[in-house]
Amino acid sequence: MNNYRYKISDIIANAEKYHKAYYDAETFRGPSLYFHRRSLEMSCSANFELYLEYIYSTLASWGMHRMGKGGSKMQSFDVFKESILKIKDKIGKARKIKYQKVTELDWRLLEEVFRGIKVMASGTSIVGNSKVMAHIVPSIVPPIDREYTLRYLKGNTNIRNGIDYEWKLMKEIISEFFIPVAKGAGFVNKANAWISNQSKYPWDTSIFKVIDNLVIGARK
Repeated sequence: MNNYRYKISDIIANAEKYHKAYYDAETFRGPSLYFHRRSLEMSCSANFELYLEYIYSTLASWGMHRMGKGGSKMQSFDVFKESILKIKDKIGKARKIKYQKVTELDWRLLEEVFRGIKVMASGTSIVGNSKVMAHIVPSIVPPIDREYTLRYLKGNTNIRNGIDYEWKLMKEIISEFFIPVAKGAGFVNKANAWISNQSKYPWDTSIFKVIDNLVIGARK
């Protein structure tokens, strides 16, 4: 945890400042917010396919599919849907994981879910897969990206492609940064106060999403 200690302290000490910076920026509105919230609202819906369509739309609105030759590319919806259906039971079990105490069995389950998701057609998996998991198991997985998460935590945007390495990186980021911040003295009360005020703070949809917002606010 030594590599993350300063970042953990920074986020906790400057939570109000970074939270204000995030919402003052007003960068993320329109479809990116709409589909994010609808995805979470649909998580318990009987219409599982529609739920997956909202998640798929969220990723597209978050810039995970670029038109033209360059940039990231998503799989077809059918490929994504079939991959999720194969791990649906595992997802149900993963939703019971609590960040306050994550066991080795929990990590193995999350790894199986991570490896089972097929949403990106381009080489890197961690960004797209984490964003899917942030909508199917939001209590334990945050969205991870290059520009904000990795630049803030690592000082660069580099990702070495490969499912083994990318899973280890995601586990490290969650276990050594997100969970310690969430467990920080007084942090949960502050975050829950923001979460309870959805009309003013519509992006604060879970403890880990609040932390993600603060990381973005720090970069802003």
